[in-house]
Amino acid sequence: MPASFKVFHIPVRKTDTIVADFGESAMGRVASVDSGFWWIILLCAYMKSAGDLTLAETPECQKGMRLILSLCFSEGFDTFPTLLFADCCSMID
Repeated sequence: MPASFKVFHIPVRKTDTIVADFGESAMGRVASVDSGFWWIILLCAYMKSAGDLTLAETPECQKGMRLILSLCFSEGFDTFPTLLFADCCSMID
């Protein structure tokens, strides 16, 4: 799951390219945990605005939410390196 995205402008083609960042640009190359929560928050916002529940009900989406929440509720979560970078929650790439 990407932690963030970068937009690269290609002036010759007059196009933009979006590249997923899986933590390569994060401090210590550790992706922040809050990016997982943003996916869930964006999914909720999409469901409310579009009135479409089909995406959230797909097995892939359900599995992703389970994995995010199981990581956060797992024993030893407080010692993962992601939490040692407290300012990642407000970091802008």
